Amino acid sequence: MKIAGIIAEYNPFHTGHAYHIQKTRELTGADYIVVVMSGDFVQRGAPALYSKHLRTRMALLGGADLVFELPSTHACESAEFFAQNAVGLLDGLGCVDILSFGSESGTIEPFLKLGSFLSAETPEYQNLIKKYLKKGESFPKARSLTLQELLLDIAADTGTFLQTPNNILGVEYCKALCRQNSTIRPLTVKREGNAYHDNSLNGQFPSASAIRTLWKSVDCKISDAAVSSCFPPAISALLSQTFSCPQFLDEEDFSPYLRWLLFSSDKAQLATYQDVTPSFVQRLFHTRSSYESWGQYAALLKTRELTYSRICRMLMHCLLQISHVPALSYARLLGFRRQAAPVLSELKKHSSIPVITKAADASSLLSDETAAVFSKNVEISNLYETVWCEKYRTTFVHEYRKPLVILP
Repeated sequence: MKIAGIIAEYNPFHTGHAYHIQKTRELTGADYIVVVMSGDFVQRGAPALYSKHLRTRMALLGGADLVFELPSTHACESAEFFAQNAVGLLDGLGCVDILSFGSESGTIEPFLKLGSFLSAETPEYQNLIKKYLKKGESFPKARSLTLQELLLDIAADTGTFLQTPNNILGVEYCKALCRQNSTIRPLTVKREGNAYHDNSLNGQFPSASAIRTLWKSVDCKISDAAVSSCFPPAISALLSQTFSCPQFLDEEDFSPYLRWLLFSSDKAQLATYQDVTPSFVQRLFHTRSSYESWGQYAALLKTRELTYSRICRMLMHCLLQISHVPALSYARLLGFRRQAAPVLSELKKHSSIPVITKAADASSLLSDETAAVFSKNVEISNLYETVWCEKYRTTFVHEYRKPLVILP
């Protein structure tokens, strides 16, 4: 049995994602595709458009065989820690042979070389990073400049290589595999279609960014050809059956909650949240009276040293009250295809971490510390559900009452 893993957010799942799954099967001969997918909040510090349960159904309809949750506490992180957490989960399953990821490059060698080099973090590398950070560069820019200086022998365009989101994540996946001494082999599939930040719908594979932009337009209808063509037929049908017009959550739906938190918390409390520095807390207190909306406020806080995405992650850590995040040591199954049942048998034999198939059983399977992490993510999912219900006047369903998504 050969099993390939994919780390994804599917925000939302579109034709490019289906292509990636299909090419992964073709290139690896994998019998099954296991996906680790972000929960209700995603890496860039925002809520997912749809709940993890609906996106799980999309992934299974789009070709995945099993979907595990990368909890929001571990997904809403920098590329480095997002990759570290997701790779650790895949490795802990004990039966995944290959990690497949999309990239603008499409060639695995530079990822292997950069991942291996970065996993060591030599004193020379650390000193150069510090030098560029002291000059006021953001961390991504400082790292890019450092690698250009150190690795001209690997790739003359190292700086350009690390300016594309999928390449950055691919390097982080390879670095995490090295650091964790994983036996999982990396494979990259060249990204086809529009670039990551391209907001046009031209071409066969529009980006998730373009779809999110389209979704938010006032006159968008799911029945429109331009909309339905973004998705595989089964997913387009699912969306049409579920919504008459696009429904979604974004960061602005959480804006009132963030404003309340900023004015109801003291400096000491805010400083306890993940990645939030004392200097950032000072800026929050100096600027909070200028708060109008999530996007406006994040843009106001942006500096040369702090990227917009990092600010959004820090704000989200405050909103969700995420403090210490221990290593992820459980795997929650969100859904699977019945034909993938043999993989569940392999997990029972080889997984080094508990596999949760029913949320209510988590406390009996996990240590106290890990059970607290699980409970925190249930709380976060309930907040997501609450905001969705308030926006669309639907009935609240507690996270414990949401069943596995099972398809034939």
